[in-house]
Amino acid sequence: SDNSEIQNPGRKDNSGRSLLCNIPFLLMTVGNIPFAMAIYISYTYLPSMAVQSGLSFSDASFLISVVGISNSVGRLVSGWLADLKWTSALGITIITTVAACLFCSLLPSGHHYWSLLVLTAVFGFIISSGPTVSTPLLVDLLGIQHLNTAFGILTFARGLAALVGPSAAGFILDTFAADFSLPFYIASALFGVSAFLHFLIWCVNRKASIHRDGYTAL
Repeated sequence: SDNSEIQNPGRKDNSGRSLLCNIPFLLMTVGNIPFAMAIYISYTYLPSMAVQSGLSFSDASFLISVVGISNSVGRLVSGWLADLKWTSALGITIITTVAACLFCSLLPSGHHYWSLLVLTAVFGFIISSGPTVSTPLLVDLLGIQHLNTAFGILTFARGLAALVGPSAAGFILDTFAADFSLPFYIASALFGVSAFLHFLIWCVNRKASIHRDGYTAL
């Protein structure tokens, strides 16, 4: 294999270019951008929203810890679910992203400590599945041979989203309203966009499988 890489030094570059022409992978990459933006927006503005709802600074800060703890538990559960034969990484991603869209919009409605505690715990649990099952999803879509390159591209897209998301939400907050519930409605919409793009992956794969099943072997 080492000799083949020496004889074909551009093989890895060609692999990267071929990924950028793969529709399901492009949809997944683009779909991860609003997903990551929504996560970092909610992380950034959760304490401020809680304080605006009447919580103390210490209780509001503790909500971030609750999200982190439930997120860690959710990663274990979603990883276990992804290994089951009757589940799929794409299905888990679509369902949990829709649920994240719902719970993110409900976070501003928690005006008491315990209600916010429950909502943030469930929210942290739900959003854990996206990063956790992305690796098996990439393998399902592209095969193990493209995992390294694909994961690098995906990580770059997530990093860009993490940089832009909170800043964009802050600009909108400063421009249109001082209500800290607004970033969560923005994040909820972003989760919805991500869920729709991942659903398009299912549609593309479904159409491709129907076309393959329609061929008759010679």
